[in-house]
Amino acid sequence: MKKLLATGTLAAMTLLLAWVVAGWAPRALAAEEKTATTVTSVFKVEGMTCGGCEAGVRMKVKKLAGVERVEASYQAKRARVSYDPKIVTPRRIIDAIKDLGYSAELITDKATAGAAKPPGRS
Repeated sequence: MKKLLATGTLAAMTLLLAWVVAGWAPRALAAEEKTATTVTSVFKVEGMTCGGCEAGVRMKVKKLAGVERVEASYQAKRARVSYDPKIVTPRRIIDAIKDLGYSAELITDKATAGAAKPPGRS
């Protein structure tokens, strides 16, 4: 009886390992992973005058659920935000910036498939 139980357990573990290694994931899960997108948007932000203003914008926007990365520049009057559009919208990001007393508007947005790539500086 113990031998039969051990053999059955070994067979089940072997099948599980084959399932994981061969990538036999459920189709819905695999499709969701392939279609995941991150959007990187650039916002024009008026009213920032110093590095403290930049830090305030970064901290406020970063607290929003779905936001992955935030860069802000008072010199360029811009904020670049990478986020999951299923969780947060550009309107919500603009509202967060306006809550700090700055004006903000969406300039551009670009969807990227897969994991978020950190926005590069030019």
